[in-house]
Amino acid sequence: MLSTALLAVALAAAPPAASLTLPGPSLALPSLALPAPIRPLRYGEDDWEEGEQGDDEGEHRPHVLLSGWGGEALAGGGSGRSSSFWAAEGDWAFDSLDVGLQYASYRSLADATRPWTPVLLTRVTERFRTRHGIEAAFSLGFGAGKPSGWVGWYQVAIGVRVPLGPLFLGGEIAFEQYDIIRLGGGLGVAF
Repeated sequence: MLSTALLAVALAAAPPAASLTLPGPSLALPSLALPAPIRPLRYGEDDWEEGEQGDDEGEHRPHVLLSGWGGEALAGGGSGRSSSFWAAEGDWAFDSLDVGLQYASYRSLADATRPWTPVLLTRVTERFRTRHGIEAAFSLGFGAGKPSGWVGWYQVAIGVRVPLGPLFLGGEIAFEQYDIIRLGGGLGVAF
């Protein structure tokens, strides 16, 4: 009863458009004049392609990507000891796919007989451009590493790239051989 009275007082200041009858005791309340219904914002296919319409066919698109990476490699799925790594990568860029080579070196891996473990990977990266110009990336890498002798090496990575003109910043998390989780950041150039 009290809430009905409070609602009546709150709505009394609104311009009366019609009467609203609530169930229960007979009490006529003025209704509130509401604006047009709110429609959800929908994007059509034309809206998504709008950002791509500015690309001219004669415009130069970079095909070569060179980047340097660095960060931490967490052994044991993140519960073991960590080691640092650095990497250099060269890619050939297609419309949304990059194919390249990456040379990485990991410091003090658990089963390594040397201070730095070399790893050479062939990587395939699928890029997805967002509406804000940032690229999401999914990468698969296969190759070999030499902790004590040469062994097969794999890598599955997800990451982001932020283009800054001809330069780009990148970050990724990768899952690799020997139950390594690799957290890395990089700087690259596209030409």
